[in-house]
Amino acid sequence: QTCALPISTTNTPLNQLIIMAYGLHPRQLTGLPSWAEDDKYDISAKPNSDGVPNVEQLKEMIRDLLADRFGLKMHKEKRELAVYAITVGKNGPKLAKAAGQGNLPGFGGPPGNVRVINSTMDECAGFLQGRLVDRPTVDQTGLTGRYDFTMKWIPDQALVAAAGPNAPPPPGADSPDVAPDLFAAFQNQLGLKLEQTRAPVEVWVVDKVSKPTDN
Repeated sequence: QTCALPISTTNTPLNQLIIMAYGLHPRQLTGLPSWAEDDKYDISAKPNSDGVPNVEQLKEMIRDLLADRFGLKMHKEKRELAVYAITVGKNGPKLAKAAGQGNLPGFGGPPGNVRVINSTMDECAGFLQGRLVDRPTVDQTGLTGRYDFTMKWIPDQALVAAAGPNAPPPPGADSPDVAPDLFAAFQNQLGLKLEQTRAPVEVWVVDKVSKPTDN
């Protein structure tokens, strides 16, 4: 029998916990008090079932914790925002089906040289908006599988800076075959397009939240 693995975060503000739990870009969250960005929390939780939880189960755990300890109540609205949309290029995707098994995706490397393992396109969009780009990112490919791929490009310094404190520092452009930018890398290396557009996306509005009581 497999033991449930504990989940922990250190020195994490509430707004980042909500973004993590609901898979949001910061522009998709509104109505938080100022302390939700200033106060930091250490959280340790353990799944109530055996095995390794998948991404949605992890998010559900954190959502339950936020509701229980912070009294978080929100509602969602559809609002048209500036986004990046991932679509399939005219010659089709250049993606290898995931070689491994399991519930969790893996994303490794700094901007400019990223290895993606066992990821759906929706999870890839979440990684992009959380680490690499400055606006919400939506998957419009219609692809339903899990994929492994590596992508190399020269990072746009403005996008890396706008992605926030979670983005690691970019590498130098030390390889002659690195794509000129992220958009070209998507098209040439993955057979996909990453395009700036506007689209209706879900925005979560905070109705009620309070500081947690001590353990």
